[in-house]
Amino acid sequence: METSNVLRNVFAPLLATAILLAAGPAFAQAQERTVAAEAEAVARPVTCPAPFSVTLDAKTPYVLTSDIGSIKNYQTSLGSPQKPDTAYLHTFVWKHERRCCQVTSAVLTVQMKALLPGQSTSSNDAGNDDISIIHAGVPVPPHNERVYTHPPVNFPFAAGQTATKVWSLSPAALGLLNANGYLTLYVEDDTMVQSATLQLSGCCLTN
Repeated sequence: METSNVLRNVFAPLLATAILLAAGPAFAQAQERTVAAEAEAVARPVTCPAPFSVTLDAKTPYVLTSDIGSIKNYQTSLGSPQKPDTAYLHTFVWKHERRCCQVTSAVLTVQMKALLPGQSTSSNDAGNDDISIIHAGVPVPPHNERVYTHPPVNFPFAAGQTATKVWSLSPAALGLLNANGYLTLYVEDDTMVQSATLQLSGCCLTN
């Protein structure tokens, strides 16, 4: 009887160790599958319940005066042969028809033409004109730069020089658009704006 107990005490731990070693690979594989499944779930893109895409344009003149700060001398019509030293302003208004909607990306495209010649990017003519997205009269970085840059524009240039800006909106600009429902474009004073569009893409949580 004592011999049987001794053998049991010796072999029981060995048997338990053997069982654990045999089960080890299966347990490790199960853990690996669990980790892989969790990683896949995190990486899997979430499907938008109701995506939307809309293009706003500046064909109908409009400016939200509360968003332009101290700017006084301006006009709002596309293609207007306005006098030099008159800025162009337009406020794009986003009216989403459904609840719980958010713009996730936006592209602003502006086509322009110089009303005056431009000697350089610092000369007191069309050469130093800026284009900006503004809020409360202040540019929203990084959307603030010269209309005419080299390349593609060569200096000096004559009146009638064209320029096109295509901006993908920054997170800051998207944040303003989502928070307020509007965004204001400013083009400095010796340049005519021929067209301006704001292409929006986003997601709504409900139809």
